[in-house]
Amino acid sequence: MASVDQVKARPGGRNAQVRARVFEAVRRALESGDPENLAVDRLAEQAGVHRATIYRRWLSTERLMADLLVELTPLDTPLPDTGTLREDLEDVLARVAGTVGTPAAAVMLRLVAGSADGDLAEAARGYWAGILDRTAEIIRRAQRRGDATPDVDAVAATESLLGPVYFRLLVSHEPITDEFRAGLVDRTLRLLSVGAHG
Repeated sequence: MASVDQVKARPGGRNAQVRARVFEAVRRALESGDPENLAVDRLAEQAGVHRATIYRRWLSTERLMADLLVELTPLDTPLPDTGTLREDLEDVLARVAGTVGTPAAAVMLRLVAGSADGDLAEAARGYWAGILDRTAEIIRRAQRRGDATPDVDAVAATESLLGPVYFRLLVSHEPITDEFRAGLVDRTLRLLSVGAHG
Protein backbone atom coordinates (compact mmCIF):
# COMPACT_ATOMS: atom_id res chain seq x y z
CA MET A 1 0.00 0.00 0.00
CA ALA A 2 1.33 3.41 -0.96
CA SER A 3 1.70 5.99 1.75
CA VAL A 4 0.77 9.63 1.84
CA ASP A 5 4.48 10.37 2.17
CA GLN A 6 4.65 9.64 -1.56
CA VAL A 7 2.49 12.65 -2.44
CA LYS A 8 4.59 15.28 -4.18
CA ALA A 9 3.67 18.87 -4.89
CA ARG A 10 2.81 19.55 -8.49
CA PRO A 11 4.42 22.56 -10.12
CA GLY A 12 2.08 25.44 -10.80
CA GLY A 13 2.36 28.41 -8.49
CA ARG A 14 0.11 29.31 -5.59
CA ASN A 15 -2.55 26.69 -6.29
CA ALA A 16 0.06 23.96 -6.16
CA GLN A 17 1.50 25.41 -2.94
CA VAL A 18 -1.92 25.44 -1.29
CA ARG A 19 -2.56 21.89 -2.45
CA ALA A 20 0.80 20.74 -1.09
CA ARG A 21 0.19 22.43 2.29
CA VAL A 22 -3.26 20.88 2.59
CA PHE A 23 -1.96 17.41 1.68
CA GLU A 24 0.81 17.83 4.25
CA ALA A 25 -1.84 18.71 6.84
CA VAL A 26 -3.76 15.58 5.84
CA ARG A 27 -0.60 13.50 6.22
CA ARG A 28 -0.04 14.83 9.74
CA ALA A 29 -3.69 14.30 10.62
CA LEU A 30 -3.57 10.71 9.43
CA GLU A 31 -0.34 10.02 11.28
CA SER A 32 -1.93 11.27 14.50
CA GLY A 33 -4.33 8.34 14.36
CA ASP A 34 -7.20 10.63 15.39
CA PRO A 35 -9.92 10.94 12.72
CA GLU A 36 -11.11 14.17 14.34
CA ASN A 37 -7.95 15.82 13.01
CA LEU A 38 -9.33 15.35 9.49
CA ALA A 39 -12.09 17.86 10.17
CA VAL A 40 -11.91 20.68 7.62
CA ASP A 41 -11.44 23.36 10.29
CA ARG A 42 -8.46 21.54 11.77
CA LEU A 43 -6.92 20.85 8.38
CA ALA A 44 -7.29 24.49 7.39
CA GLU A 45 -5.58 25.60 10.59
CA GLN A 46 -2.72 23.14 10.10
CA ALA A 47 -2.29 24.10 6.44
CA GLY A 48 -2.43 27.83 7.14
CA VAL A 49 -5.34 28.40 4.76
CA HIS A 50 -8.88 29.59 5.27
CA ARG A 51 -11.42 26.80 5.64
CA ALA A 52 -13.34 28.33 2.70
CA THR A 53 -10.34 27.45 0.52
CA ILE A 54 -10.74 23.77 1.37
CA TYR A 55 -14.53 23.82 1.01
CA ARG A 56 -14.31 25.64 -2.32
CA ARG A 57 -11.77 23.22 -3.75
CA TRP A 58 -12.84 19.92 -2.17
CA LEU A 59 -16.28 20.48 -0.56
CA SER A 60 -15.64 17.90 2.18
CA THR A 61 -13.04 15.70 3.86
CA GLU A 62 -14.25 12.79 1.71
CA ARG A 63 -13.60 14.71 -1.51
CA LEU A 64 -10.20 15.74 -0.20
CA MET A 65 -9.32 12.12 0.52
CA ALA A 66 -10.55 11.16 -2.94
CA ASP A 67 -8.15 13.69 -4.47
CA LEU A 68 -5.36 12.31 -2.32
CA LEU A 69 -6.02 8.74 -3.50
CA VAL A 70 -6.01 9.92 -7.12
CA GLU A 71 -2.68 11.61 -6.41
CA LEU A 72 -1.28 8.30 -5.13
CA THR A 73 -2.37 6.44 -8.29
CA PRO A 74 -0.66 5.03 -10.33
CA LEU A 75 1.74 3.38 -7.95
CA ASP A 76 5.45 2.91 -8.45
CA THR A 77 6.48 1.19 -5.22
CA PRO A 78 9.31 -1.29 -5.96
CA LEU A 79 8.26 -4.93 -5.82
CA PRO A 80 10.28 -7.70 -4.16
CA ASP A 81 12.16 -9.89 -6.63
CA THR A 82 13.89 -12.64 -4.66
CA GLY A 83 13.67 -15.24 -7.41
CA THR A 84 11.19 -17.44 -5.54
CA LEU A 85 7.44 -16.96 -5.39
CA ARG A 86 7.22 -17.87 -1.70
CA GLU A 87 9.76 -15.28 -0.62
CA ASP A 88 8.21 -12.63 -2.85
CA LEU A 89 4.76 -13.29 -1.38
CA GLU A 90 6.15 -13.29 2.15
CA ASP A 91 7.91 -10.00 1.52
CA VAL A 92 4.93 -8.18 0.01
CA LEU A 93 2.58 -9.51 2.69
CA ALA A 94 4.94 -8.34 5.43
CA ARG A 95 5.06 -4.89 3.81
CA VAL A 96 1.29 -4.65 3.59
CA ALA A 97 0.79 -5.89 7.15
CA GLY A 98 3.32 -3.33 8.36
CA THR A 99 1.66 -0.52 6.44
CA VAL A 100 -1.93 -1.24 7.51
CA GLY A 101 -0.72 -1.42 11.10
CA THR A 102 0.19 2.27 11.11
CA PRO A 103 -2.22 4.86 12.54
CA ALA A 104 -2.29 6.71 9.20
CA ALA A 105 -3.41 3.67 7.23
CA ALA A 106 -5.96 2.66 9.86
CA VAL A 107 -7.62 6.08 9.82
CA MET A 108 -7.60 6.31 6.02
CA LEU A 109 -8.97 2.80 5.49
CA ARG A 110 -11.75 3.27 8.02
CA LEU A 111 -12.73 6.59 6.48
CA VAL A 112 -12.87 5.05 2.99
CA ALA A 113 -14.73 1.93 4.18
CA GLY A 114 -17.31 3.94 6.11
CA SER A 115 -18.00 6.62 3.51
CA ALA A 116 -20.92 6.75 1.10
CA ASP A 117 -19.32 9.51 -0.99
CA GLY A 118 -19.35 8.52 -4.66
CA ASP A 119 -16.16 10.39 -5.58
CA LEU A 120 -14.26 8.76 -2.73
CA ALA A 121 -15.59 5.33 -3.70
CA GLU A 122 -14.49 5.84 -7.32
CA ALA A 123 -11.04 7.04 -6.25
CA ALA A 124 -10.71 4.11 -3.87
CA ARG A 125 -11.61 1.64 -6.63
CA GLY A 126 -8.92 3.08 -8.86
CA TYR A 127 -6.38 3.13 -6.06
CA TRP A 128 -6.98 -0.48 -4.98
CA ALA A 129 -7.18 -1.71 -8.57
CA GLY A 130 -3.75 -0.14 -9.08
CA ILE A 131 -2.34 -1.79 -5.97
CA LEU A 132 -3.71 -5.22 -6.89
CA ASP A 133 -2.61 -5.02 -10.52
CA ARG A 134 0.89 -3.86 -9.64
CA THR A 135 1.35 -6.42 -6.87
CA ALA A 136 0.06 -9.15 -9.18
CA GLU A 137 3.23 -8.70 -11.24
CA ILE A 138 4.95 -10.88 -8.61
CA ILE A 139 2.65 -13.75 -9.61
CA ARG A 140 2.88 -12.99 -13.32
CA ARG A 141 6.68 -13.26 -13.10
CA ALA A 142 6.32 -16.65 -11.44
CA GLN A 143 3.87 -17.72 -14.13
CA ARG A 144 6.35 -16.70 -16.83
CA ARG A 145 9.08 -18.70 -15.05
CA GLY A 146 6.80 -21.73 -14.88
CA ASP A 147 6.71 -21.58 -11.06
CA ALA A 148 2.97 -20.82 -10.91
CA THR A 149 0.05 -22.08 -12.93
CA PRO A 150 -1.17 -19.75 -15.67
CA ASP A 151 -4.71 -21.05 -15.03
CA VAL A 152 -5.28 -18.67 -12.11
CA ASP A 153 -5.76 -14.94 -12.64
CA ALA A 154 -2.84 -13.12 -11.01
CA VAL A 155 -4.96 -10.22 -9.75
CA ALA A 156 -7.54 -12.57 -8.20
CA ALA A 157 -4.77 -14.52 -6.47
CA THR A 158 -3.29 -11.27 -5.14
CA GLU A 159 -6.68 -10.22 -3.79
CA SER A 160 -6.97 -13.61 -2.11
CA LEU A 161 -3.57 -13.07 -0.49
CA LEU A 162 -4.11 -9.50 0.73
CA GLY A 163 -7.86 -9.37 1.34
CA PRO A 164 -7.85 -11.21 4.69
CA VAL A 165 -5.37 -8.67 6.10
CA TYR A 166 -7.82 -5.84 5.46
CA PHE A 167 -10.71 -7.94 6.77
CA ARG A 168 -8.92 -8.35 10.08
CA LEU A 169 -8.11 -4.66 10.25
CA LEU A 170 -11.58 -3.39 9.37
CA VAL A 171 -14.00 -6.11 10.45
CA SER A 172 -12.82 -8.84 12.82
CA HIS A 173 -10.04 -6.87 14.57
CA GLU A 174 -8.07 -10.07 15.00
CA PRO A 175 -4.28 -9.65 15.18
CA ILE A 176 -2.23 -10.00 12.01
CA THR A 177 0.29 -12.47 13.35
CA ASP A 178 3.28 -14.13 11.69
CA GLU A 179 1.37 -17.42 11.80
CA PHE A 180 -1.62 -15.83 10.07
CA ARG A 181 0.58 -14.36 7.33
CA ALA A 182 2.36 -17.69 6.80
CA GLY A 183 -1.00 -19.39 6.36
CA LEU A 184 -2.03 -16.87 3.72
CA VAL A 185 1.18 -17.47 1.78
CA ASP A 186 0.76 -21.25 2.00
CA ARG A 187 -2.83 -21.01 0.76
CA THR A 188 -1.84 -18.77 -2.14
CA LEU A 189 0.97 -21.11 -3.13
CA ARG A 190 -1.46 -24.05 -3.16
CA LEU A 191 -3.83 -22.03 -5.32
CA LEU A 192 -1.00 -21.29 -7.76
CA SER A 193 0.59 -24.73 -7.67
CA VAL A 194 1.56 -26.06 -11.10
CA GLY A 195 -0.39 -29.25 -11.82
CA ALA A 196 -3.13 -28.49 -9.31
CA HIS A 197 -5.50 -27.34 -12.03
CA GLY A 198 -6.96 -29.02 -15.05
